[in-house]
Amino acid sequence: MCLIIDTLVLLVNSCKIGNLQNVQQELARNVLSLLYKIWKKTQPLRSSTDCNKWKNKLQSKEYDISKSIFRLSTGLAFPAWPEPDVVRKSVFGETVSDFETFVLAYWEKLPNLYRRKQATKMDSLVFVALHNAFNLGTTPDSIIESLLQGLVSCPAIASDELDINSFLHEVHDSLGDSVKYRQDIRVMRTRDPNDQTSRGCVTEEHFFDDGTVFTDEDAFIEKCKHAFKNGYSIALRGMEFRSEKVAAIASALADLFGQPSVGANIYFSPAGSQGLARHYDDHCVLVWQLLGSKKWTVWPNPKPLLPRLYEPFDPLDGNLDESSGRVEVLHEGDMMYIPRGYVHEARTDVSGSEVNDCSLHLTLAIEVEAPFEWEGFAHIALHCWAEKQQLRGSQSVEFEGKAGASLSAIVLHVAIRLLSDSEPVFRKACMVAAKAATSSSSCTSTTTHLEALRSSQRSTFDEILRKIDQSCSIKEALERIVSAVRERDDGAFQWMSWLRHLPQQGTAAGYIIDFCNVLGALEALVEAFDSDPGQALDGLTAFKSGFCRRVAYEDACEAFGTLLEMYRMARTQYMRGMLALHGAGAHVS
Repeated sequence: MCLIIDTLVLLVNSCKIGNLQNVQQELARNVLSLLYKIWKKTQPLRSSTDCNKWKNKLQSKEYDISKSIFRLSTGLAFPAWPEPDVVRKSVFGETVSDFETFVLAYWEKLPNLYRRKQATKMDSLVFVALHNAFNLGTTPDSIIESLLQGLVSCPAIASDELDINSFLHEVHDSLGDSVKYRQDIRVMRTRDPNDQTSRGCVTEEHFFDDGTVFTDEDAFIEKCKHAFKNGYSIALRGMEFRSEKVAAIASALADLFGQPSVGANIYFSPAGSQGLARHYDDHCVLVWQLLGSKKWTVWPNPKPLLPRLYEPFDPLDGNLDESSGRVEVLHEGDMMYIPRGYVHEARTDVSGSEVNDCSLHLTLAIEVEAPFEWEGFAHIALHCWAEKQQLRGSQSVEFEGKAGASLSAIVLHVAIRLLSDSEPVFRKACMVAAKAATSSSSCTSTTTHLEALRSSQRSTFDEILRKIDQSCSIKEALERIVSAVRERDDGAFQWMSWLRHLPQQGTAAGYIIDFCNVLGALEALVEAFDSDPGQALDGLTAFKSGFCRRVAYEDACEAFGTLLEMYRMARTQYMRGMLALHGAGAHVS
């Protein structure tokens, strides 16, 4: 038996992931089930007296087995229920016009509450599925057990990493490890909210130390139960990697908003408590109340610019008006949308509630990554147009280097980036690839509303082109480039590294821009600028004008969609691998 397992692990781990996707689904599931059972049996042996006995029999290491489970699962099709249309109807309403109303009136603008009638909330198939998945009809201790049993760590994958093999190489000796504090879970409370000043000085109190790894699952769960009884909330991250139902909902929302993925967290709070301190997020959030009630306070966002994903957070504004917060109480089945940048906090001490009990809610984070903001779409449009200029042999600026149009494009890329630091529209999510309805649900009314959404996206692109044409400063971009080249500032242009994923035809000499290291290419540009600044500035300004007048929106949409699918493929492979390490598709009772 051990020889068979060793052979399976060796075959799976030595096979290219693309070839694994050609394995018959039923065969793959049977092998996955066997590997998962063996893997779960080897985990308790880390400190067992039988460990050496098993090591002598089984040549494969624990991490080799977890890697084979992950790799084999990347080609499996997990059940896609609930379907995207079911999720859209459960969240926003029965018709596409309800979603259109949300996008045009609230999306990235204002909070919105979706109140569910208590008599009919159990009619929602999605709500019922989630309610059952988390064993919510039982005691707090049982809920904690259902949430925390069988967890493995879900290490972060780089936002622009599209090769799942690179991720597996980075985590080769830790894949499938025990959960790690902060990375996977937080257990915290915020004390005395009534003493909180307008400066938001009250901070969270955490039950565990940062970086703690919980190798003893039973002891870990008991400590979390104890913490819960003492007013601590439990926040479990990455639920889309741990629950098939949540994964399907997150994937459906990602399709709906035209983004690569949607994150999901679970928050379980005892009565009369506050878990997270007052804060804002760099992503939009849908809060779905699954158990009990929770009081939310959301303050208006006075800043015109939406926060960028992964960028440092600003301290809370000391002038935040306590009385200006919007207060809403979410009951079971209710959902609230909170745009990124809106300060908020939540507590379970719901005054006037018939039951002052614990609360559990799911957050669905719609994270807009750099390529999929409107700034990203502008960069993609520019890249597509510059590639066409290369193929046609156009050269707006007489550089002595190898890539005239490519270097001109880099200058405009930098100018667009600088403009996005002050123009709010560039920070907004681009939804040109949003799928508001499946083809099976199409009708005249649906088509009309879909056209309205597409038209709003085209109008936004036209607005962006006008701003680029009128407000993009080529001079400021050149100054920034010259300064970075002379100071050898390698980090100045790291924000454009994701452009490496876009296709490049190159020049007749086969010259390709390395978007992870553009300094070398920019040296030729700086040399040309130094020799004749006036001519370089005129040529680059003409290049900008040509782009704004002749860029093809359809080309940009096609490239945007292709890039989106590349990102989704990597995220889907990661999600399937992590779900498999949590027992999905393994048929383990």
